[in-house]
Amino acid sequence: MNDLKQTKFKVKVHPFNQKQKKYCRLLEKYYGIAPSELIDAIKIEIFHPKKNLKERKKAYKEFESIILALKPIFKELVYERNRIFRENGDKNYFDFITRRRGIPPEKLTLFFQRADEVIKDINQNLPLPKRLPQWYWSKFNIPDSLYFFCEAHRYSIPDDIYRLAKGVFPEVEKIIPRIQTGPVTDFNPSAKFIKETKSVFIKVPSKPSIYNALSFVHELGHALSFIRLADEGIDPLSKSYYWHETEAYKFKFQFEEKCLPKEVKNASRGEILGNFFSTFFEYEIYNNPDQDFDKAYAKARNRCYPGRANQEENPFYVLESGFMNRPCDPTASVVCTELLASHLREINTC
Repeated sequence: MNDLKQTKFKVKVHPFNQKQKKYCRLLEKYYGIAPSELIDAIKIEIFHPKKNLKERKKAYKEFESIILALKPIFKELVYERNRIFRENGDKNYFDFITRRRGIPPEKLTLFFQRADEVIKDINQNLPLPKRLPQWYWSKFNIPDSLYFFCEAHRYSIPDDIYRLAKGVFPEVEKIIPRIQTGPVTDFNPSAKFIKETKSVFIKVPSKPSIYNALSFVHELGHALSFIRLADEGIDPLSKSYYWHETEAYKFKFQFEEKCLPKEVKNASRGEILGNFFSTFFEYEIYNNPDQDFDKAYAKARNRCYPGRANQEENPFYVLESGFMNRPCDPTASVVCTELLASHLREINTC
């Protein structure tokens, strides 16, 4: 760790156009201080589930200078993204991404209106040990109830998922010959439609784990919708990103309901709070960058764990790779709110 910390990194980012030169210089500066490998390592040092509070605080002190150095650059990047896309006619960068993803304005409004209802339901059903350390809801931890099931629920990919899915989704067995799998080559799992063969290539980590298994389930949902559209003579690329994510989450939620133990399903729903957390934070900072980001990050965490988290400040947003690699994508939050709020309405009217 110390060797990595002391290493000097040179990062070169090539702008797409003249407007992005300053933005690229800021990225180079950010990753010159802390490249992705170091950021990932710092997160492990501070937030490893088996570490106690004393060890977490000690790790934070060791890397505090890096975290403090990243904070002003992080804020500059927010300003710069806003500037670039305002010149293109958008209100801010969050507005640009929302439009680019094909999220209907009324669905985004629904998210902000009903997210707290979904958050409350997820929290009420989170399967957590009766005795949690006092620091569990503090800034020195990332709540994750799914972690408590990772040892007992290791699913092989894709075999175990296919086996479970075929039992309740007959269409899965029919499309398996049209699916190939391979390792992730960039930041995230993905499913790509191959137009020439009407098949799908899924990139997903193959190591057996509950996390990787659920990622594969999501991508399998994409594969089903891709092939269904193609067989109906519809180009999958004609549908918006939002539409595709809605179909993938519909399948994932159905799979969790029908194929997983109830506690594992409820723990998986807890992962959605991480998406909400990011969306609340990024919406706030891109709509009002003239604020204290540490306080905004803590406020977002508190909203996702009402009555549990009670943070005042949190500087660890600079360690979240998604804010740099794929900033401002509220799609999952909006989709999950629409689907789960609708499910809650059905339950309440029964």
